[in-house]
Amino acid sequence: MYFLMSCVFLHIIFVLYGAPLIESVLETFLFAVILSTFTTVPCLCLLGPNLKAWLRVFSRNGVTSIWENSLQITTISSFIGAWLGAFPIPLDWERPWQVWPISCTLGATFGYVAGLVSSPLWIYWNRKQLTYKNN
Repeated sequence: MYFLMSCVFLHIIFVLYGAPLIESVLETFLFAVILSTFTTVPCLCLLGPNLKAWLRVFSRNGVTSIWENSLQITTISSFIGAWLGAFPIPLDWERPWQVWPISCTLGATFGYVAGLVSSPLWIYWNRKQLTYKNN
């Protein structure tokens, strides 16, 4: 139920940010499903439906474990990748991958993968700070 609510919420956000309202409803909703899969599903699996835990993890310096830190990095990098993927859409290159929401989907996927790669590296480089914070 929370996953479906996040898909609808993201769909509304995408339409408010300029996604086609009627012409590409299915494409916009499927992009919301993909981004919810990258962001909401891991959050629900790790944190559950606890709103206080979500606010704590996504506030500044609110993580208490390496799992929450990895969750924070992958979620934020997915959103940033989707946002960066929207930049080529209005350019007049007339390439097939510029059609809504292909470039945003690719950006979100690359952002998620970049988060999966960078979060263990970030945790490795900052492990001393994380162990002191947990003790």
